[in-house]
Amino acid sequence: MESFLYYLLRTSIIMALFYGFYKLFFGKNTFHNANRFLLLSILLLSAILPLFHFNLLPSIAEPSAVAPISDLAYIPNTGDITDQQLVFAIPWIQILIFIYLTGFVFSFFRYLTGLNQIRKIVCSSEWQSMSDGITLCVTNCEVSPFSWLSYIVISRKDYSADMNGAIIHHEKAHIQKNHSSDMILSDFFTCLFWFNPFSWLLRREIQSVHEYQADEEVLKNGIDTKQYQLLLIRKSVGEYKFALANNFRQRDLHKRITMMIKTKTNKKMKWAYTAAFPVLLMAMIALSIPELKAQIIEQDPNEPVTVIGYGSKDSLNKADETSIQTTGTVEGQPLYIWDDVKLLPEEVKRINPDDIESVNVLKSETAIEIYGDEGKNGVIIMTSKNAPPKFLENNPLIIVDDEIMPLDFDINSIDPSEIKSIEVLKSGSVMEAYGEKGNNGVVIINKK
Repeated sequence: MESFLYYLLRTSIIMALFYGFYKLFFGKNTFHNANRFLLLSILLLSAILPLFHFNLLPSIAEPSAVAPISDLAYIPNTGDITDQQLVFAIPWIQILIFIYLTGFVFSFFRYLTGLNQIRKIVCSSEWQSMSDGITLCVTNCEVSPFSWLSYIVISRKDYSADMNGAIIHHEKAHIQKNHSSDMILSDFFTCLFWFNPFSWLLRREIQSVHEYQADEEVLKNGIDTKQYQLLLIRKSVGEYKFALANNFRQRDLHKRITMMIKTKTNKKMKWAYTAAFPVLLMAMIALSIPELKAQIIEQDPNEPVTVIGYGSKDSLNKADETSIQTTGTVEGQPLYIWDDVKLLPEEVKRINPDDIESVNVLKSETAIEIYGDEGKNGVIIMTSKNAPPKFLENNPLIIVDDEIMPLDFDINSIDPSEIKSIEVLKSGSVMEAYGEKGNNGVVIINKK
């Protein structure tokens, strides 16, 4: 088992190095097919190559010290070792093996539980046959649409609301591209390397590439980009999600929207992929070499050897059992902005697609600089057309240079270069000063 632990360590190091290699050189490219192939190759090669040892340098036998029998000094065996002489050693290898096996069993059981949940919901759904051997499963459960093998699972509410077929096209693309096989492989690796965060990061990258490919196929079918982006935003709120399947909604929503509007990578960059595999192969071979001897220390063949004593070996008791506690984390929602107004996820569902002029996405670093900690999960900025948003029933009180503006006042009519400061007050802090007019908040603008 010691050799197996050493194998796990070397494989984990390789995964970490080449995950960084992928993110640095290929993570932002729009060559989704090539990225998918590269990620799967990293998984397979990092697991296979450490099994082989490559001796690139010839081994040179070192001369051993040989002495005549007459030169050996004999020290007799002094008898048994007393209890006071025994030194207790912690069996770290056994402890590490126990911890690893415990984590593996837990991860594998969690995987089987997820498969069983998918099986139950598929079996309890209403089946409809589609082309290419695909089966549509309409369920009464409130779940996010997902696909697994040749099955598309969608709730009855989403099936009725999917007028343009965007959801069906999306999940059908997952099946046609055989994404479930990739997920099975990556799930196997996360079970085997449950302790390695880079195995989970590689799984997440593979899942993101799957979503980029499916989104690309949906837009090729003539679905309006803005309406599809709004559909993704709506489906990012609520509903249960199956971790093992290809879900219609996914946590890296801002990355998906960015990828849709991103300029395609220059085709000349494809040559970088051909150079990537020799680099990966040579580096992994280098990491798989068990030993490189930089120098040979010469010994005097006539140096005498002395026997200094006899040893004994005692068995040690097994260490106490160790348990592992696992905790889960909840990914945060991005910050939604509609015409400079922050929205709750529930309010986003009420936006009319015809009112949208543009959709912009800010990544974490830029979003934090502008919006502070609220933008740590990214910011999705939606700009409306000239008509006011239809979901706003009550507008905040707007005060410009100590003058209360009418309720239909358009704040966008003010030239930004004339603004000295803007202060936004929440309802609770302005009740006494402005009365019922301030129930929906107050925006105080001071001009230069």
